[in-house]
Amino acid sequence: MQLVWGLATFLAGLNAGILLSGVYERIHMQSVGLSAYLQFHQPRDQLMRRVMPPLLLTLMGLCIVYGLYGPAGPSRSLAWVAFVLVLMDVVLTVRLMVPLNAELQTFDALNPPARAQAVRERWYALHPVRTALGLLAFAVLLISGAP
Repeated sequence: MQLVWGLATFLAGLNAGILLSGVYERIHMQSVGLSAYLQFHQPRDQLMRRVMPPLLLTLMGLCIVYGLYGPAGPSRSLAWVAFVLVLMDVVLTVRLMVPLNAELQTFDALNPPARAQAVRERWYALHPVRTALGLLAFAVLLISGAP
């Protein structure tokens, strides 16, 4: 079970780091024009559409396994808490972030329409929620394996 916990914690940390990069993106890209933002965001989103589903599904599966078969006591409960946090992230992503990313993909990065700024701002407003969920899931998994 230590391997399951270790892999789950590693993936949760990787997810948290990826999500934090979106927060850093906001800090650094807020001052650049819409065109530069889209030139950065569009290929990043194309990569994340391939990386994040298997990462999050594997993480959720590992949380389930640890929740069912991990050491008796609070570790199992914490694995379920982490699972729920990741599930909330997935629901938020699928329901809100994926449509925003899809819309951002439709804009011409070299000549974006004015409404692209509103989509960008909505993305920036929602992403910290995902980041908080990811960081909490990572912290919960770290705590669940503490001696």
